[in-house]
Amino acid sequence: MELTEFRSRHEAAAADGLGMYGISVDSVYSHQAFAKELGGLPYELIADFERKMVADYGVRRDDVEGYSGIARRTVFVVDGEGTIRWTWITSREKPQPDYDLVIEEARKAAGGSEAGS
Repeated sequence: MELTEFRSRHEAAAADGLGMYGISVDSVYSHQAFAKELGGLPYELIADFERKMVADYGVRRDDVEGYSGIARRTVFVVDGEGTIRWTWITSREKPQPDYDLVIEEARKAAGGSEAGS
């Protein structure tokens, strides 16, 4: 769901100078197959196969039997200096992010207005 929702917003975000990336603990080959299954994605999927990023960013899950080291669904908005400016982490109450808010926060982090640059 998140990947296709962000796909639908990618063109407008890119026009505002915003970059998008998807990251998971799956392999590059899995990402390629998944993107193909979705009909393609206009942004890169990054493989954290060694689970370093999920640990470094504090979103590693070890509470799902058989899936040690998977990531909690998370959105990070990172500015041009590499500083995390805003974070959303899934919960039972909010299993999906507010996509409009994600883009708004990304525009703020990029120095643009909330309605666009």
